[in-house]
Amino acid sequence: MRSTDLISLAPFFLLISGGLTVLMLGIWPQRVSTRSLTAVTMAFLLLSAVATLFWKTPFEMSSMLVIDDMSRLFTLLFMLSAAAIVTISYRYAPTRNEIREEYLSLILFATLGMTMLVTSRNLVSAFVGLEILAVPLYALIAWKREQSAIEGGIKYAVLAGFAAAFFLYGVALAYASAGTLDLVALGSVTTDERLLLSVAVILMLVGIGFKLALVPFHMWAPDIYQAAPAPITALFASIAKIAVLMFLIRLLCLQLQHIWEALLPLLWILAVISMIAGNLLALHQQNLKRLLAYSSIAHLGYILVALAAGTALGRDAAIYYALTYALMNLGVFAVVAAFSLPHQDRQDLKEYRGLGRHYPVLGIAMGVCLLALAGLPPTAGFVAKLLAFGAAIEAGHIMLAIIAVINTALAFYYYLRILVVLYSEEKREQNVTQPSQGTSAIVVVVSLLLVGLGTFPERMLMIIGTF
Repeated sequence: MRSTDLISLAPFFLLISGGLTVLMLGIWPQRVSTRSLTAVTMAFLLLSAVATLFWKTPFEMSSMLVIDDMSRLFTLLFMLSAAAIVTISYRYAPTRNEIREEYLSLILFATLGMTMLVTSRNLVSAFVGLEILAVPLYALIAWKREQSAIEGGIKYAVLAGFAAAFFLYGVALAYASAGTLDLVALGSVTTDERLLLSVAVILMLVGIGFKLALVPFHMWAPDIYQAAPAPITALFASIAKIAVLMFLIRLLCLQLQHIWEALLPLLWILAVISMIAGNLLALHQQNLKRLLAYSSIAHLGYILVALAAGTALGRDAAIYYALTYALMNLGVFAVVAAFSLPHQDRQDLKEYRGLGRHYPVLGIAMGVCLLALAGLPPTAGFVAKLLAFGAAIEAGHIMLAIIAVINTALAFYYYLRILVVLYSEEKREQNVTQPSQGTSAIVVVVSLLLVGLGTFPERMLMIIGTF
């Protein structure tokens, strides 16, 4: 194996070694403290992030993985976000005594799955990455010893099985149509083979739709958002979804452009029904985590608005929106974790009344993330929506852009409702564990990134334009 191969595979080796090392430390004869296990996990994640910076792009590994600027950017995002989630988990009150080697190891392996997905250039490696990501999530969702958490884990496992079946059926049809599973080779199929390949991509899109909780594959989202611990909700609501989305963008927009053009009407329909259903279902929700689950469905609809444009601008807008989406959700759920009660997350909106006044750092960070989700300037959420809707208008999809703008206005109501409750003057008992310095630092950094990307988006758009 060449030295360049070893450098390119270093992040993968480090994540695998980290997961196994943490597990071995857990069964060490002398008990290793949770603090030490957390420190080891953080070290492997940060070393993987540093190794990612040494990737030479573009670079292909055995026609299975491709290292390019897009995979490097999002792999770095996954590593740093996973480190943030580990930091949040360390002081997360409901599971503080249950954070041991298994929990931390599962986060490392889930990050490995995300990295494989975003670097895949073959449907086999993509499926392996999808499953490496999905299996740890089954256990992490059901981590709390509660009936609702166990039910959530089982529900996600069952639906993930259906998603995997659809995806594999699509992979089989793709092989039948072209005799290869390489994405580059699939992009050069003849006209006669494109019909069967289009059917294959639609089946894979069904599997991906389950992972992204697109309508009509969204049934699992609110229950599992509610059941999972807040740090794990942050994991699969932000970076796990984005890993799947980036594979979809690589598959359709970078390799199978002819199939992308053929599926534009389907993407148009999925965008409309996801936006409308997500926002209407979120409108009267009193449970914050369920509200954010329905909100995430709407945001995936906005990303599909950009993809439905079928242009390079639409692709770039979708990538920028994906990056912004990950940051917004990471920030929101970090604050939810910090505001947790000793034995469970705060669920009802009324339980957050006045917390923004009592905890100004968390309150301001929550405000910035909610304004970004609503799409207000000067946050990155505003730029993301502007790019997505602008791409739709440039492509001639005026009605789609109008529907998206109406849905954005509709979403203002429930985001501002959260802020009103958060900064209410009503006084009540504030039974909140004092947030750690690590969690406070994370929410501050995320808030600054959202404002920075919204105020100066040019540099990031320039990077995305090279993909």
